[in-house]
Amino acid sequence: MDVRMREVPGQVVVTEQRMVDQEALERWLPEAMARVHKTAGDTAAGTAEQPYLLRGHAADEPVFIVIYEGNPNEGETAIECCTPLRADAAAPDGAATRTIPAHREAYVRVQKRTVQSGGLGDVYGEIGKWIGDQGLQVAAAPRETYWTDFHAAAADDEVFDVAFPVG
Repeated sequence: MDVRMREVPGQVVVTEQRMVDQEALERWLPEAMARVHKTAGDTAAGTAEQPYLLRGHAADEPVFIVIYEGNPNEGETAIECCTPLRADAAAPDGAATRTIPAHREAYVRVQKRTVQSGGLGDVYGEIGKWIGDQGLQVAAAPRETYWTDFHAAAADDEVFDVAFPVG
């Protein structure tokens, strides 16, 4: 598994939070992504505004960050779905926003096949092991950063990053 490091600048995000288990997450998340993106409107930052997410072959795409305060497979946990705003944009009126502070992340690019085969849990475990092996510590909740349409992607396509902020 190819664990990489990157610097992530501070970001203002439009956010929606919910307590969900895995079954509820699967229903809620696509709807939450649509709502936060619609709320952000033309202030939403796509991959073009976030060069650390660019993939050479891909066009500018919407970005969603899903932060997990626990494992929804083990029961209800706090989940946050966000879409970043462009750095120069004012937050839309009435939007729930917050700032995700600048941080360093250990991350892995995930193929759709990994998710379909039930291997996503192994990705989290491997990143955690790698962080410990490097003498680093997890600094905040893990997250998945989506930058393509998961459902339209082919099995071998990279569909999101699993990342842990580290210190």
